[in-house]
Amino acid sequence: MTPLVTRAFAAVAAVVCATAIAGAQGMGQGVDMPNAREMSGMPLPAPDMTPGSVTVRVVRGSLADPLPKQQVDLTGGASGTLTTNDTGRAEFTGLTPGARVKAVAVVDGERLESQEFAVPPTGGIRVMLVATDPEMAKREEEDRRLAEGPARTGIVVFGSESRFVFEIGDEGLSVFSILEIQNTARTPVNPAVPIVFDVPDRAEHLSILNGSSPLAAAAGKRVTVNGPFPPGTTSVQFAYTLPYSGDSVTVTQRLPAAMAQLTVIAQKVGEMSMASPQLSAQRDMHAEGQHYMVGQGPPLAAGSEVTVAFTGLPHTPLWPRNLAVGLACLILVAGALAALRGRTSHGAESERSRLARERERLFAQLTTLEASYREGAVDPERYLERRRQLIVALERIYAALDEEVAA
Repeated sequence: MTPLVTRAFAAVAAVVCATAIAGAQGMGQGVDMPNAREMSGMPLPAPDMTPGSVTVRVVRGSLADPLPKQQVDLTGGASGTLTTNDTGRAEFTGLTPGARVKAVAVVDGERLESQEFAVPPTGGIRVMLVATDPEMAKREEEDRRLAEGPARTGIVVFGSESRFVFEIGDEGLSVFSILEIQNTARTPVNPAVPIVFDVPDRAEHLSILNGSSPLAAAAGKRVTVNGPFPPGTTSVQFAYTLPYSGDSVTVTQRLPAAMAQLTVIAQKVGEMSMASPQLSAQRDMHAEGQHYMVGQGPPLAAGSEVTVAFTGLPHTPLWPRNLAVGLACLILVAGALAALRGRTSHGAESERSRLARERERLFAQLTTLEASYREGAVDPERYLERRRQLIVALERIYAALDEEVAA
């Protein structure tokens, strides 16, 4: 399994790169904005800004709640004090490049500080300071409490970041299912229908990949993802090899839950092509030095089957191998027949020799008997009985010899 797992990591890396390119070209549906609290105080370079400028944005909890008329101080190698505008921004200009500064704001007694950073010689810096939202904090605490509570029956879906990746491998077509199971409820959820994937009967080397949730398990030709599913996203990644012998192969996968968006990425080798009735858009692209086919489709309902057909696959023709196997079998059969005939011929020759020796022995006994009778050494009654026995035996020998000659 090592080669397959190694290829899995390479394929995942290529997928990430290819998806980024697809999004830049307008194929993607966008991505979720990062958590504002996680970005608080991080200086972000902004090449489009005026050199020597720093913009500080102050919000409460999220970007949706900017704080106007909020005092912001810039301290360090350059200093100044400004008040945020209606969008919660304060812009400092004319700063000396190379000066190390820090942005500070105090919101309802909460002191907010940015990381220290240097004013760049070109472009500017954007900084966001995020104050605590008491209501949001209460909701987060309630979310934690609910997430630790009992599971309920509910619905999970495959998020828009889920995808199927195909790669040409040494043993066939490597198939990677990279899925994000989303539970949008605030409590753990057990879906009414189990999350089960049945891979094709021809599939080999089915395995769960590193980075997948421990809820997923593979056995035989099936991957089962056991609930309950915690709130948020559960990553499930599994792979298998699908052997093929010709220049085409079709892969079908039933979805046990609804999928927000279908994404299929396949490594392209030579004149390969990809087709699927579920794909509404498709294009070729290069990523990480490889050529890929990327297709996307609309949302799919639970129970839908994703069918992807590949043609023009690189393969070795089967007729030379079949011809060689056929010739080898013919040679083996001919050798066996020759050996059998040799053994049969040898056995027949041995049997004829035995019969001839027995015939000569019986003739000798009959000759001796006749001589003894003429000399009066054998009783007539005894002579007649013995002579009858010898003649009957000779007749059997001659009959057996005739059968051997006929055979």
